[in-house]
Amino acid sequence: MKTPLVVGLVAALAIAAPLTGWLVHRQMQTAHESELAAQQAAWEQERAAHAAALKAAKSRKAAPVVTSVAPVNAAGPGAAEIITALRALQSGEGSPTRRGRAAIHHCERLIALGAAALPAIAEFFARDEDVNFDLSGNNRTKGFRADVTDEFLVPPSLRFALLDVVRQIGGAASEKLLAEILGTTGRGVELAWIARALQQSAPAKYRDIAVAGARELLERPLATGGSALDRNDRDHLFSVLAMYGDTGYVTTARTQLIQADGAIDRSVLKYLQQSLGPQSVPVAAAAWNDPKLTDPAKKEPLARLALNFAGADPQANDFYVTAINDMGLTKDQRSNLIEDLNEDGFSNPKNLSASDLPLIENRLALIEQLAPSAADEVNAAAFKEAHKDLMNMRDRLTQPPPAK
Repeated sequence: MKTPLVVGLVAALAIAAPLTGWLVHRQMQTAHESELAAQQAAWEQERAAHAAALKAAKSRKAAPVVTSVAPVNAAGPGAAEIITALRALQSGEGSPTRRGRAAIHHCERLIALGAAALPAIAEFFARDEDVNFDLSGNNRTKGFRADVTDEFLVPPSLRFALLDVVRQIGGAASEKLLAEILGTTGRGVELAWIARALQQSAPAKYRDIAVAGARELLERPLATGGSALDRNDRDHLFSVLAMYGDTGYVTTARTQLIQADGAIDRSVLKYLQQSLGPQSVPVAAAAWNDPKLTDPAKKEPLARLALNFAGADPQANDFYVTAINDMGLTKDQRSNLIEDLNEDGFSNPKNLSASDLPLIENRLALIEQLAPSAADEVNAAAFKEAHKDLMNMRDRLTQPPPAK
């Protein structure tokens, strides 16, 4: 038989056990909630840091994309030391990808130094040297085109890396340095890049310097060899004249149209077309009969200029007919000149507008006039193809699909 003391003890234990369990559970729950709160706070802090970094990156136009780059230490290397590190990338070890990342990283460090980096950069340019990074595969603007790009993923050379750094630092001191380089550079690609950068920040302010520099370099003999960046120098220089609408070089350009080897200088021809419009047709027609053009197949660029204005200019029509019936051109050249009536001369053949309809109608009429007396089967087949394409273009404008 249980005594009252034992009974009381058992009752107390029965009451305490659930209470103890609840206390333990509550302590664990509280600890868990604290841990969740700490994690949430850490996540919020990290998210805010990423948001701030993203906002800062967007606020600086054209900043190279850099991933996992440590912040610049104010007590770190100076601009001269960073430029020395960039120079070492020419013969540095490692893959082009790794050296490309290093180039971006060093440039970011220079940008972070701001105006303090400009004296060392100016000193480098005063030495008139460059380092090609040879980062093919990473740089999609390798060699540049006539339409000089304002930005590049990885700088193709040290000079272009530093030019971009100066542009991104910005301010009066940067503008002054770019203007000084513009007036002294002997490279067409460099002059065009700087002229475009300055035109964006200070429209027309440096027009005279850029145009004078472009004209001076165009007077020099054609460059051979050298860096791949310089292969299209004349295109770059003519693009500067076109950007400013300068026609002062037209007279000289006409004398340079036919090269010493009897080939057409396509850069000159493009400049004449852009500068003179339809008035460039008589220039091309005169060159067509120049005795220095001993190889008839080399005349094709002149005919293509006429093609651009065919259907819109009577002189162009006459010269175009002469060209496509010249058996000195290859069959492919004649065929392409006819079939391309649906492309050349239109601002955007894939996105036609009502303003293109008159040219389409005029070219259809030209084909219908010429096709019955085609010079040979090559021309006849090309006329048929061009007529079909132009009819489709007209239908797209006059018979648009019904709205859905």
